[in-house]
Amino acid sequence: MRLLKSTWRYLILAGAIHVALTTAIFLIGHFRVLPNTFNEDGIGITFAIDGRTYNQVAIGLVGQWKTNGFITWLNTKAPLHSRLHSVSFMLFGWLLGYNILGAEPLNLFYYLAILSCIYFLGRELFYAETGLLAAAIIAVWPTFLLHSTQLIRDPLSNACLLALMLVLTTVLSRQFTPRNAILIGVGGAGLVTLFWLARGNMWNVVILAVAITLAMLAGRMICARRFMTGNVIVMLLTITALIVVPSRLESTTLPGVRPPNATLTVSSTIKQMSGRRAGFRSYTSQASNIDTDVQFNSTGDVVRYLPRAFEIGFFAPFPRMWIEAGSFGRAPRLLSGLETLAMYFVYVVAGLCVWRERRNLKMWLVFLVATIGILALGFVVANGGALFRIRYVFWMMLIVLAAKEINRSYKSYRTYLTVRRTNSTKSLTSSSVVSNDAIKRTSEISSFQT
Repeated sequence: MRLLKSTWRYLILAGAIHVALTTAIFLIGHFRVLPNTFNEDGIGITFAIDGRTYNQVAIGLVGQWKTNGFITWLNTKAPLHSRLHSVSFMLFGWLLGYNILGAEPLNLFYYLAILSCIYFLGRELFYAETGLLAAAIIAVWPTFLLHSTQLIRDPLSNACLLALMLVLTTVLSRQFTPRNAILIGVGGAGLVTLFWLARGNMWNVVILAVAITLAMLAGRMICARRFMTGNVIVMLLTITALIVVPSRLESTTLPGVRPPNATLTVSSTIKQMSGRRAGFRSYTSQASNIDTDVQFNSTGDVVRYLPRAFEIGFFAPFPRMWIEAGSFGRAPRLLSGLETLAMYFVYVVAGLCVWRERRNLKMWLVFLVATIGILALGFVVANGGALFRIRYVFWMMLIVLAAKEINRSYKSYRTYLTVRRTNSTKSLTSSSVVSNDAIKRTSEISSFQT
């Protein structure tokens, strides 16, 4: 109960930090303190570049609603996150304006939802202390905190994927009654639907996560020699949404941009990978492009590029890029370099956690999804800046694993200090007893001689 109360206090503190940062960024942009970094609406010029476009889309949707009504607003083609930001503008824009302050109520909800998912994921995998430590690390992660104030789709898609991972993790750790299974399954299906609408170009990650969970659940039932009806119901509802949703709903994109398609065959997946890599040739920040000339025409090309994709996915931006001046100066490179260096440490610590928790089935689900997701980004994303932002959700999963090992090491260190103090106290007590005995014997000898 005490930890639960502390968790709520920490969540309120995180929310206060987010609101304060958003306000500070808006004021910096409004008064043109850093005109080359933020515009007058507080939207990043040197990062989250697409936020300016999405802001205009959200403002246009507000105009549609006010002029032509709700039905026209609903029928207007627009990304899901921009549509939701337009609702925030409708509710709060009259007071705060059509800027990052007007979007803050929704962005704050995303931010707190992500931290809550991290906390519960860490608690489900290990202990509540691990979840709290992981959430605290992510809450103050500089570039994530900065991007969470912007009008981009990452916060929504990240929250959906983390919540879905939480649902899939509970499938491997608990046994549901049919009634609870229906509620959890509907929630899983809803998260799958939201993720498709928000970020359909990462749909294969959801397919991968569900497939791994299904295989692990089958193994769990075989080992337990028991058919877990409730857990199977959850998976069936989630898989049904996984199959039906892409064929019935269009993944929302900007007008004029071709929406993504769900791909299951090898040839179509390779074709989409090549198309997405080619799209980064027209990316605004060209200085951080990586291997833009590489294209995949066959399975052999993909296999041969595998080591390089691993290197890019896990280690880009590379150390030489940390100190070079990019398209927007040297400061963003230095910050991204420091965070990448920190993640190198996280990889090592997460690896220790994987070894020590190798019998933990839930941990393997999170580790495999994070690892394969980062590797897939190494194949598809040919720009270091874009990779840095899209990779956050997989970094968060690895930070949860690292937090377990950090917490374990901290407890071991505290135990060592306690034992050392106890031994020191015993040693001092023994020395005092010996000294007292020596004094007593000396006094007796002196008395006898006298």
